[in-house]
Amino acid sequence: MCDPVSIAVASMAISTAGALQAHSAQNKAYEKNAEMANQAKMDEDRMINLQEAQEQEAAATQSIEQNRQTQELAARANVAGGESGGFLNNNAVVQDIVRQGLESNTMTGQNLERTTAQLGEQRLGANTRAQSRINSVSKSSAAATGLKIAGNAINTGAQYNSGGFGKVE
Repeated sequence: MCDPVSIAVASMAISTAGALQAHSAQNKAYEKNAEMANQAKMDEDRMINLQEAQEQEAAATQSIEQNRQTQELAARANVAGGESGGFLNNNAVVQDIVRQGLESNTMTGQNLERTTAQLGEQRLGANTRAQSRINSVSKSSAAATGLKIAGNAINTGAQYNSGGFGKVE
């Protein structure tokens, strides 16, 4: 024979252990999810930083090449002007070449600024995605777990009082 009080106590102990286990499992899921979201954010930031460095390097290389071409064209124009004797027209040609080189470098700089601004927006998006992912799994509430245990205790007591834990033979 099983004592009804022992059955009620065992039932309460099992339901309490289950509630505590669920509480612990939910907190572990929350922590793991937050850890993975933060790792994904760091990976995304690293990729954005790499892309930004590549864009900066490409812009610097392009500016150097544009400067080289401008200097080469200006030197050719000077030589051609010296050979032809047209110094006034030649000076205008050289100035035009230099202006075009400066405009090209300005555009390269503006394009880099736009790309950098876009990468900044991608970083903000990465922050938002990481926070959204963290928020998608809730942390277990100690109060909710306590209320669940209390509810189980009340149900067990009610079952005991109503004879729900009768004698088992």
